[in-house]
Amino acid sequence: MASNDAIAPFVMKTYQMVDDSSSDNLIRWGKTGYTFIVVDSLHFSQTLLPAFFKHRNFSSFIRQLNTYGFRKVDLDRCEFANEWFLRGQMHLLKNIGRRRRRQRQIHLRCEDDDIELAMEIARLKQEQKELEKEMLGMSKRIEATERRPKQIIALLCLVAEDPQILPRMMLKTEQKRLVDGKRQRMLQTSPDGAVFWWQSTLAETTSVWFPVTETGGGPRDLDIRPPPPSYPLLGGGF
Repeated sequence: MASNDAIAPFVMKTYQMVDDSSSDNLIRWGKTGYTFIVVDSLHFSQTLLPAFFKHRNFSSFIRQLNTYGFRKVDLDRCEFANEWFLRGQMHLLKNIGRRRRRQRQIHLRCEDDDIELAMEIARLKQEQKELEKEMLGMSKRIEATERRPKQIIALLCLVAEDPQILPRMMLKTEQKRLVDGKRQRMLQTSPDGAVFWWQSTLAETTSVWFPVTETGGGPRDLDIRPPPPSYPLLGGGF
């Protein structure tokens, strides 16, 4: 507590900055009037701070607040309080004085503990997000595993009703593999105007051909049998 009625210059200038409504976009009173908030620390330190303290060092301003007994009341933003720093109560400012060295050291240690606590909370939140992500992936894998027996049962029911369904499915899969797999493709027109589509891979020797009309119509039917003698075979397996 100050020994006389004089108000410390730092305290008075801080009060003037906070109480000036024209700079509420940078620094303003809290809703209750018991705290004040630095809204935009970057622009505050570049514009308003040098107008009152002849420097732009925001960290130095925070250290001065600590020296005069101000404490941070919100971990997520720059909000500070002092029991004698109240809106509309300028006569109480005389009670705000510099802390003794021992008091400042204790206060700084408390702030360090608050910072460590905030960092620990952030770390735990991150771990929680990663755990939730892992649990979501595990849940999807479990759902897929639970669906597999149902799919097998459904397939068995189809086979029981139609024993030829499996050969047809296998043939369809083979045809799709031949058409959509990684193959070399070549398009060439024969002398009589028929168009043939030849495909081959390193592991296959089957030729697939599509007769097409001379007018450029699309392929008619897929045939994986060897082409008839009347159509020349373009290329061959490797």
